[in-house]
Formats: sequence, structure tokens, C-alpha cells
Amino acid sequence: MGQGMDICLAVDASDASPHERLEARFVRCLVCQAGIVLAGRKPAAVFGFRMPPNEAACPTSMRRLLVRALIGTYALHLRRFGVRVSLLGWREGRAMLLVWRPRRIRSLLSNARAREFLAKNRLPSRSGALMGELRRRLRAYYGNRAPFPHEIGFVLGYPIEDVDGFMSDGGQGARTCGRWKVYGDVDEALRRFKELEREERRIKRLYSEGTPLRGLLRMATA
Repeated sequence: MGQGMDICLAVDASDASPHERLEARFVRCLVCQAGIVLAGRKPAAVFGFRMPPNEAACPTSMRRLLVRALIGTYALHLRRFGVRVSLLGWREGRAMLLVWRPRRIRSLLSNARAREFLAKNRLPSRSGALMGELRRRLRAYYGNRAPFPHEIGFVLGYPIEDVDGFMSDGGQGARTCGRWKVYGDVDEALRRFKELEREERRIKRLYSEGTPLRGLLRMATA
């Protein structure tokens, strides 16, 4: 495990073992769902990793052990590049993950409006404690013990006014929508949607053309 840091696993080899195919699928999922976090263009992402259908004969407990091992391996490697990975729980056969860059999270906390938002939602104002509390709330949700914590939108990079608006009315009063429901500056939101889409396409193209995960991570410090 871990060869996907230096070898592009975008295409499965025909003679690959089930474990190698699983690792390739996991790395592709990281790139597709969190590539803009890995490349330093977004603070955090929440997404699910589903086991491949052709591995369904493997007992669920064994499949989860394999996925946990993969997550642990890549979490260790990614940490060296300033990226954190946390398993939040399981939902409909998927391992739910939170990937974030602590440095980008810290940059979100530098203004009074952010601190006001955090205080209103009973969230800590220090980045480490904030991510710890958000992980706790997400795990409670995926464990069917609490509603979804929409305040997570703050660390996903959504504007505070849009997160606030959605939390107030569930999206009913949104002026437009895309990657999130927009209550504030529509033009700026549309610009940001296009920017993120371009970045995602670029990162996926680079990976499909042979740039390994380590190369994508180095883009954040280039």
C-alpha cells in the first residue's frame, strides 16, 4: 500500500490483484473528490469512498478493515504534505471521509465575522479544536445520532452568508445554486463555481495523463 503516491494508478493493470485494484480505486476517488484540496485550492472536502462491486463477495468486516488500512496508509503519507484525512463513519456501503488542509483552515479564522459565526454555532475558534468538533458532529450524523451539521460549509470554503442563509431556511431563499446555495454575491459565487470546475478538470487531466498523487500535492507549494 502507498504506491499510489509515486505511481499513477489512473488505469488498472489487467493482472492487478484485488488489493491493488482497491488501492487504485481509492486513489482515484481521492483525486476526483478532493483533488482541489490536495492541490491547495480548497480548505476541505467531505465525500464517500465505495468499494468496487466486484469485491462484494468479501465479507463486510474484511472489506472495512482493508479500507481502514488504506485510509491509514494514505493519511500518514498525506500528513507530510500538510493534508489531514479522517474516517467519519459508514453510509450505504461507503466510507465517509473528511480531507482538509490545516493551514487553509487557519486562514479562514482571521476575521471577526468568522469568529462571530463560530461563536453562534458553538464552535471553537482555534483550527485544531474546530476540526475536532466538526469531526465529532459529522461522526454523530453518520452514526445516526444527530442531524447533518451544515456549519461544515464554513470549512468547505463556502461564504459565511451562504452558510448562514442555508442554515436559516434550508435553501428556500437562495438566489441561485451550484456547488452550494447562494444568498450573497451571485456574480462572485458563479465566478468561484467556474474557477473550482476548471481546477477540478485540470487536476483530473493531470492525473489521467500520469501525474502521481505526490505531484498533485506538490502543486500546493509550487
